[in-house]
Amino acid sequence: MRKNLSVFFFIFLFFTLDDAFSQEKNVYSLSEAIDVALKNNPEVKIAEKEIESAKGRKLQAFSPQQPDLTFSWEGIYSGQPLNRANTRLIGVEQTLEFPYKLFVKKSVSNREIDITYENLNRTKSLITAEGKRAFYRINHQQKLLEILESSVGLLRQFQEATLLKYQSGDLPYFEVVRAKVEIAKTQNEIIEAKKELISAKNNLNLLLGRKGSEDFQLKDELIFVPFLKDKAETVQEFSQKNHTLKIAKFTKERENKNLHLANLSFIPDLRFSGGFFSERGGKFIPSFQIGFSLPLWWWNPQGQIQENKANLNSAQLREIAFERIVKSEIEKAYELVKISEEQVLLFEKSILIEVDEELKAGINSYQYNQIEAFGLLDIYRTNKTTKIEYYKALFNYLSALADLEVAGEITQ
Repeated sequence: MRKNLSVFFFIFLFFTLDDAFSQEKNVYSLSEAIDVALKNNPEVKIAEKEIESAKGRKLQAFSPQQPDLTFSWEGIYSGQPLNRANTRLIGVEQTLEFPYKLFVKKSVSNREIDITYENLNRTKSLITAEGKRAFYRINHQQKLLEILESSVGLLRQFQEATLLKYQSGDLPYFEVVRAKVEIAKTQNEIIEAKKELISAKNNLNLLLGRKGSEDFQLKDELIFVPFLKDKAETVQEFSQKNHTLKIAKFTKERENKNLHLANLSFIPDLRFSGGFFSERGGKFIPSFQIGFSLPLWWWNPQGQIQENKANLNSAQLREIAFERIVKSEIEKAYELVKISEEQVLLFEKSILIEVDEELKAGINSYQYNQIEAFGLLDIYRTNKTTKIEYYKALFNYLSALADLEVAGEITQ
């Protein structure tokens, strides 16, 4: 009996802890959701692999050519063994680029690595902004659903009060029907809000690397925090942090170093060879040679210089264009943030307070027959619409802040 009870207890404990852990895994704060998205998103993983690839190219660029090992037998008459050859040679040959070229190649590779790191940071910034928008959208839809369900509760109370007045002969039955229609209309809005909430959760699930149908809960809610920086400060700060501009800068520096490397093409490379030499079966004696490459066909290095000059000019023009575009996009995003902020403040400082007071006064007036049923119903509608528009304004503001963080980031 005790053994059965112990087994039952451990089974119960296992499933209880399993449920607790599964619930814990399915509850996300904003920062946790972003961390999961950055960890699982394939674009981030691809950008990380590009860094490894650039580091591999750096090793190749700084590495000298592989040496050649040669064995040579010359002057072998028919029927004679190899050791009776007139000339025998065992040698090793190594071609070395002018050392400074290798350092310039390494510098070019370093800039390519810098570019891949900035591309990773840009990808993470874009994924973070997308995650914030998806998170805010879910919160917005949940608030919308709460408002609509609360409105249904108020409308049912209104329907009951209207029915009592109809039964006492104070109202026509049409007012009762009007209340029923308003409830049905709000329930239709609830259905649409639930559909939008499911869609928003699916989008965030995909961003988190989860199945679209998996359910989860959010910890954080929509919170308004004023944006206090002025326009000039905002443009300067976000321009300095912009990854697209950093990539353009590193690209220009890389092309400049490529041009420098092309100019070094006229400098000859070195070739060393050494080994052992033997004649007519004699002893092997050491031998050594040194040589230089001749940049005789001048049009090849000249073509490299011309090509890299054009690439450098293109990179310079691209940097100037990107700087203009990025600053323009930051300015537009800033203006949208301030407009959205003003809208939220308008609701918080006056409209929400006035509508709540009007609702309380309207309910009291209706109880004492001071206003008609249609007047109270209109107050209910206004109250519902005001709260919906407030959270819409708050969602727009928070989304505008997320857009400002990645304003001017150009995907390539």
